[in-house]
Amino acid sequence: MAMDQGLTDDLRAHLETLDGVVEQRMFGGVGFMWQGNLLCGVMGDELLVRVGKAAGESLIGEEGAHPMTMGGRSSRGWILVPMETRDRATRIATWVDRAVGHVETLPPK
Repeated sequence: MAMDQGLTDDLRAHLETLDGVVEQRMFGGVGFMWQGNLLCGVMGDELLVRVGKAAGESLIGEEGAHPMTMGGRSSRGWILVPMETRDRATRIATWVDRAVGHVETLPPK
């Protein structure tokens, strides 16, 4: 599935306010690194966020969120969220804030 360029542009615009974010192509999409850790990204037409296993388990199902599956393995600490165009900026802000909350607890790399 091709990466949603509109979602990528919207995510990139949202992340402009967060110092030290580095964009990197990965997983057939794009990832955004913060403090040396992968924070979020775009896979196909979904937003990828790193929320940690405990939070991920409680967030599965919210707004269609589901575990990221790669190579037949799924991770509840990494979740994918479908991103429709309706209220996209608000939804990006909500989910990225959750990812920032988790990643800021991790040691910088």
